[in-house]
This record gives sequence, C-alpha cells and structure tokens, in this order.
Amino acid sequence: MYISATFKELTRKRVFLVTLILTVLFMILFALGVRELAGVTGLSQASPAERMLNGMVLMVLGLFFAQLLTAFFVFFSAMGTVTGEQESGLLLAVAARSIPRWRLYLAKWLGHAVWITVYCAALFLSLVWAIHSFAGLPILIGDLLRGLVLFIWMPLLLLTLTMLGSVYLPMLGNGICSALLYGFALFSGLVEGISVYGGVNPAVEKFALVTGLLLPTDSVYRRSLYELVGGADWAGLAISDMGPFSISNVPSNAFLLYTVGYAAIMLLLGCRAFSRKDL
Repeated sequence: MYISATFKELTRKRVFLVTLILTVLFMILFALGVRELAGVTGLSQASPAERMLNGMVLMVLGLFFAQLLTAFFVFFSAMGTVTGEQESGLLLAVAARSIPRWRLYLAKWLGHAVWITVYCAALFLSLVWAIHSFAGLPILIGDLLRGLVLFIWMPLLLLTLTMLGSVYLPMLGNGICSALLYGFALFSGLVEGISVYGGVNPAVEKFALVTGLLLPTDSVYRRSLYELVGGADWAGLAISDMGPFSISNVPSNAFLLYTVGYAAIMLLLGCRAFSRKDL
C-alpha cells in the first residue's frame, strides 16, 4: 500500500517529472556523445586494449554524473517525508490509524526505496549499455551485477539519512543539510583522488576521512565503479590515474559491512525519533 502511495505522491510533484525529463535528456545526450566520440577517435579501429581503456574512462565520467542524478532524486523525493506531511496535516490522519509508528516509518522508507531502486537500476543499465554498445567496453555479467547492487545501495544510504533528518528539520532545511553532507562526502572522494599525486594537507585528508564515515555514499560509489570495470584485474589500468576521479583506496568488504550497520542505526534512530515525535 505504501509503495503505491509513494508512487502517487511522487507523480504529483512537478520536480519528479522534471527529474525524469532531465534524466532522459542526459542519457540521450550521453549515448550520442559516446557514439560520436567513438567515431571521431576511431575506437572501432583501435586495439582491444585501447578500446577498453577509453571505455573505462567514459564509464568513470558517466557514472560520476549518474550518481549526482540519483542523489538529487533522493533529495527531491524524501526530504519532506515527515515534516512535509506534518505541515500539510496528512501525517496526522495517517498516524491516527492503529499502526505502530515505527512500522509506519519503515513502510515509508520501503516505499521510497522501491522507486529509488527502479530509477537507479534503469539509469545504471542504460548508461552501461550505451558504453558497451558504442565504445565496445566488454563487461562481464558478474561485474555488472556487483556494480549494480552497490550503485543502488549508495542512494539507499542517502535515503536513510535524509528520512532521519526529515523527523527533526523542516523540509527545506533538511534538503539543504542532506545536500551539504553529500557534497562533503563527494569532496572527500575527490580529495582522495588528488592524494594519488601527493601534496595534500594532512588536515584535509583527516577531514575527508571523517566526512566519509559520516556519510559513506562516495566510498560505496567508488567500490561500485571498481567492481564494474573488472576489479583488481582491470581497474588499475584506467581509474588509478584520472586526477580527482582516481580511485587510490578501494573500500574493503569490512567497510561495506560498516555501511550496513550505518543504515541499520540510521533506521533505528529514525523509528525511535518518529515514535516520540509530537504530531
């Protein structure tokens, strides 16, 4: 019921329609750009190694902008989940039913998570298909599935934080706060990429580390990219020397377990805060 209700709520928002239109335009322009670039640079006549390297570079750039689209989709859809409905009076009518509030909170999270998953999967697969078809980048099914799961997990982490903020902050304030935290996490990833060449202030590196722990979305994105381009077999060829887009330190499996615990704690705090919230 809440999955269906969330979809109806999203379709009523004009920003949702604008996000979908911009996403479709991005994919069309990206696919045309990859096709034209492949024709101009002669990727079809290049050696398999050169074609693979060029395809990896395009994959890095495409997924970087794709993660920005998924983040804004989360912000627009979830930043007013609690306080927005409270201000409109809708939340009071829903919470009056004989349903524990923590179950209502989890149902709202699940409703948003389903549609965020659908959006991210469609965006990810479309982008990978464009690069595979036009740039000739070979992609194994196992690498694709691991990259897809991690790419979807990234906005779900952002969703848990955004929904927790919606319990305490007004809709606009929550959107700004979540966007700033996401920006700091993105900045920490760029700093790690620059640190490959040395010369980064230790204080900046510590700031990037703390930010990455507060919101580990960028680390999950980099692990997704690492898995997609072949992991340890091929990743070092192209994505270890791309300036701020480089992946110097690949997040470990232990860090992925940390993100699972992170999401569980955020959901627990959200359920507890929503249960005590004065409606």
